[in-house]
Amino acid sequence: MVGLNVLVYSGPGVSLNGHAYLLRTLRQFLGHRYAIIPIGPEALRKEPWESKAALLVIPGGRDLPYMAEMNGEINRRIKTWVQAGGRFLGICAGGYYASARCEFEPGTDKAVVGDRELAFFGGACVGCAYPGFNYKSEEGARAVEATVDRGAFNVPGSLWKGDPVAVRIHYNGGGFFVPDEGNSDATVLVRYPSDVTSPHDRSKRVDSPAAVVSCKVGRGTAVLSGLHIEYAWDFLAPSSYTQPYNRGLIALMRNHDAYRRRLLGAIFTHMKISVNPEALGDSPDPAHSMRVPTITPTFMVPARVSGVAAISSAMYALNNLAAHRGDCGAADMVLRDTAEDIHIVTAATGAGARRVSVEYQNAVLQPDDIGPVSATEAMPESRKHSVLVLCTPDSVPGTNEAPRFDMHAAVKYMQAIKAHTAGSWLMYSDTTRSTQTFLERNQRLLAQLPDGTVNVATVQLAGRGRGRNTWVAPVGCLQFTMLIRHPTLKQAPVVMMQYVMSLAIVEAVKTLPGYEHLPLRLKWPNDVHALHTRAADSDDSFDAEPAYAKVGGILVNSSYKSGEYTLLFGCGINVANRLPTTSINSVIRDYNDAHGTRLDTIPLEKALALFTAKFEELYRQFLAFGFEPLLEAYYRNWLHSDQVVTLADRSYEKARVVGISAADGQLQVRSLNSPHTVYSLQPDGNSFDMLRGLISRKIN
Repeated sequence: MVGLNVLVYSGPGVSLNGHAYLLRTLRQFLGHRYAIIPIGPEALRKEPWESKAALLVIPGGRDLPYMAEMNGEINRRIKTWVQAGGRFLGICAGGYYASARCEFEPGTDKAVVGDRELAFFGGACVGCAYPGFNYKSEEGARAVEATVDRGAFNVPGSLWKGDPVAVRIHYNGGGFFVPDEGNSDATVLVRYPSDVTSPHDRSKRVDSPAAVVSCKVGRGTAVLSGLHIEYAWDFLAPSSYTQPYNRGLIALMRNHDAYRRRLLGAIFTHMKISVNPEALGDSPDPAHSMRVPTITPTFMVPARVSGVAAISSAMYALNNLAAHRGDCGAADMVLRDTAEDIHIVTAATGAGARRVSVEYQNAVLQPDDIGPVSATEAMPESRKHSVLVLCTPDSVPGTNEAPRFDMHAAVKYMQAIKAHTAGSWLMYSDTTRSTQTFLERNQRLLAQLPDGTVNVATVQLAGRGRGRNTWVAPVGCLQFTMLIRHPTLKQAPVVMMQYVMSLAIVEAVKTLPGYEHLPLRLKWPNDVHALHTRAADSDDSFDAEPAYAKVGGILVNSSYKSGEYTLLFGCGINVANRLPTTSINSVIRDYNDAHGTRLDTIPLEKALALFTAKFEELYRQFLAFGFEPLLEAYYRNWLHSDQVVTLADRSYEKARVVGISAADGQLQVRSLNSPHTVYSLQPDGNSFDMLRGLISRKIN
């Protein structure tokens, strides 16, 4: 099992502030490798989330609504998944909920007392550890000086960097963990200070109360915390802390923020969850904590398009869109588009010169800071700004402005590996929100972009996947969106375009001389998979043998007007990044090792040229003859020959895969019980596994 999803419960009872803080922290610590996905009770109940989940987190909030939504089937599935090797983190209310018994404020009007189903901790979570808790405020919050038992962690000693064992951590309403007699499956990782009192009798101190516990659950692990280990000091509003015991809370937390982050990193590492090392730095500055990276300019250069007239015409049309004067100088012209204000500028020329000045870039592209969230204030979404820099062939940006993608090399590869339309123009940004969203939501810009324009980014802050999914894209992943305008043709149905693109990705590599036998395959309908050998630092604890793992996916967005489809192919292909699963270049190196060959790895810039050129080759065949002539190549590369699937809507009848429909791409299977019966299958809409929950339609 390759767990790529960190699922965060987002149903009734969740604290809105706590949920927001948790998502931001998880993205900082784990977003380099995992997709951080909010998930509600309906999806936990009905969708096959287990196969792709690395971690399930239940945040702070209210335990009783959690019970109302998850008791029964959801809890059974969670428990079975953890016992099989899954990992669970419960924070504050999530800690109460995952203990065998909850004893919250007994004898008061807030009392919540009773047994709980998950019972990962085989005792009681008793709270509040401190008096004064109020659901509607931070009145009872404290920066408690917790003691870390480093010997209880299964982590390298170097992780701690000589930190003190006493760390200030945010507390508000959590409990302490009291084991039942004979319970030996829980290890105390962190303890509260000696000032905790029993909610049964506030005059009595509790001896060495457990604040964070790690519980062995079958092959899996559950960590439960009464402390808000996810809270950073710069989340918090000073006006919320007015009590004598918490007026200095933010200052105390700031002074200990690096220690808290390393503690949280140690907890994840203890759970065999990969942590981004950048989250563990020493600085208490918010830039080390939750500041989102700054968006960079998007450079647009002619790649495969040729001729002065064609280049000048496209640049003139785009320049004319910027009809409003901006606030950043006389030359600042702005296109006020559907979703963003796009500042369109013409690149400066000259060897070694910057194509857009740093001063102008900083004035337009302000960092997207994340500040405190107030429980009583909505956070209005400000209008976003971006910079589009139009470049001529002699003003292509160099490594000073595009340090992680060689635009000169990309253009050379595009021109050497021939195509006419696909990759006609190249747009590139080092950091953007989403290559697909930028084009999709700015309709005036999209209408003027030349057919075949491809938009590339090294970092996407909001890369999109299927359904609720996000695409996890470390540096080395080739992320691009390509614009194709597709005519209405009976023999070339638009629904098959995703199949053309996914086939092009695999064939672009495997048709290179010597690369024919690389283990790159297609998973229906449009995912690219590669043979995955577990890395030494992998957290894929279920993987004993090599297996096929996802290295790429395609998300197609379409609109229709005047007899023509506007298609945006959003592609994320792991070309050079070894994690989170594997990559094309890792597969090439493994193949060389196994077969004694010396096949070259493929630079990102060349991969882009190969993918777009192969797409155009297959697309021209598709336009003329439909998908039928491409079926042989599709089947040669797919994973599903003779695979048996279960038809959930037909009393779990078994059927064998026989192919796909060239007209609509639906999976076709033959019943094992009735060999003359063929069904056409489509996904049920779940976001986790396209081959689970298939909906059938009898066609023979």
